[in-house]
Amino acid sequence: MKQPNLREEIAGLRAEIEQLRDSKSSTSAEAAKPEGDDQSHDQPANVSKLLGELGDLVQTLIDEAEESFTEHPVASVSVALALGIVIGRLTAR
Repeated sequence: MKQPNLREEIAGLRAEIEQLRDSKSSTSAEAAKPEGDDQSHDQPANVSKLLGELGDLVQTLIDEAEESFTEHPVASVSVALALGIVIGRLTAR
């Protein structure tokens, strides 16, 4: 049985977030719309845009980290071991 890699898991999570966002927006569209200035309509769009950009940035960072780990597995394990020792010594005091 093949386990999904990190990219497949993130893609699945993104799809679920999109489904939740779509279902929430359709539910909120049915709710009473506030009267007033147009800024209240722009804010959700800005937040959605910023969340999308943040998601893309996180995805890029994860992809780069995954590539680095696969290209240099010994160095990755060595760094993880060194960090573990340092954190262990700092928390033992």
